[in-house]
Amino acid sequence: MHMIRCEIDTEYRGSEALADLAWRWLTEGADRLEDEFFQGTLDSTGQVEESLKKAVPCGPPGTLWGFLNTTSVNRASGRLTRRSKVLTHKNLPMLRKWLVSDVQLAETAVYRLDEEGMPGELFLRMGVARDQSAVDWVRLSAETPKERFGPAQPRWTEFLRDYSQETDPSYAQIGYSLGLGRTEYEERVGPPLPGMTLPQSRQLLRGYEWLMVIPREIAQKLGGADGITAAGDFHRVETLRDGAVLLQVTPEFDDFTGEAIERTWRLLRPVLRSGMPKRFGDHDLLGPPSRIWYADTA
Repeated sequence: MHMIRCEIDTEYRGSEALADLAWRWLTEGADRLEDEFFQGTLDSTGQVEESLKKAVPCGPPGTLWGFLNTTSVNRASGRLTRRSKVLTHKNLPMLRKWLVSDVQLAETAVYRLDEEGMPGELFLRMGVARDQSAVDWVRLSAETPKERFGPAQPRWTEFLRDYSQETDPSYAQIGYSLGLGRTEYEERVGPPLPGMTLPQSRQLLRGYEWLMVIPREIAQKLGGADGITAAGDFHRVETLRDGAVLLQVTPEFDDFTGEAIERTWRLLRPVLRSGMPKRFGDHDLLGPPSRIWYADTA
């Protein structure tokens, strides 16, 4: 089962600003993307708090279940503090309280319990993270199975757009979820960790996808929305509030193949890190479909 990941990268603007943004992303965002299941999880009864620490059933089989957690770090000592609770109306205010600390990672997730009362089908996982090697940056993420994403594509598209309007991202996209939060371009061209590309993400794009946000600094190099529109037959090109450009290459996620990928690569070639993308043998057979163009930008 392949996962779809929505991600927005932006600068860290202080603990107070992060706490507010994280709270809205993790709760209002989850409600916006999966309102029925998020609210249903909050209303669930019989969920077992102990299940977060021990391998015991989480609640009645077939019911909705979720969790909320945070990891905070003392930057002076490096000491980590981890907190977690079952996702319920009663526990949700604890998340707001935890977020005022120096949060390194915060998450909410929604599942349906299987016949043994253990987490089974995943509906949604939301995250807010500060990279350990790039602490001046914040990554907002939302993940869902590909099967759930298809019918909900317009909702996810507008969700990324609206939060990008607010956060002035250095990069944003919706694509297949890959290890370590990398874009496929980073995975195949490098460098190996997102923390190595975030500090330069307003000068070089981290990658490209079917739906993406090009930061204003890079968009200007491409001639802004007018230059991007003139460069190819793209489905949607929109200038956002701070000058970033939202680019949707094709109407549907699954249409981003072949010629559409090449057309996108040719547009963005001048602002991508140079290098020939690698192929990984068996990984390419088992992983999600590749969605980059195999040519060196140099």
